[in-house]
Amino acid sequence: MQLLRSREFLAGLTCVVLGAWVVWVTSDYRFGTPRRMGPGFFPVTLGVILTGLGVLIMLSSLKMREAMGRLPLRPLIVLPATILAFALLLPRVGYGPAGVVTVLAAGLAGRAATPLALGLLAVVLVGATWLLFAQALGVRLPLFAWNF
Repeated sequence: MQLLRSREFLAGLTCVVLGAWVVWVTSDYRFGTPRRMGPGFFPVTLGVILTGLGVLIMLSSLKMREAMGRLPLRPLIVLPATILAFALLLPRVGYGPAGVVTVLAAGLAGRAATPLALGLLAVVLVGATWLLFAQALGVRLPLFAWNF
């Protein structure tokens, strides 16, 4: 029972469960070959890798017996809320404002970030990702929009 309180063991178990679930869900997809990959090649391969890494993490946790502390509720509430906010804001205000709000709100999940650091991070991340996706890759992603 002590093992179920180990942070490493629970992280490994999470990886095993998630990886096995991905393999199970995508097992009906055509796999293909490395030269001619089918739609199932990438997710199945990643699921197998994730499952294997999870097993290795679980095995390494047998050496370490560090107990897990209190479960932090703040990030578990704030981070999904920021993803929802981004999804709701993106079509209405554009990538720029939605991205800035998302980075600033996600910064509330932790306690260490300063408002100045979060503001700089938001401007750099949103600017760099918009340049990458909208300009370099040609994804139709308006920087600003007003569709209320």
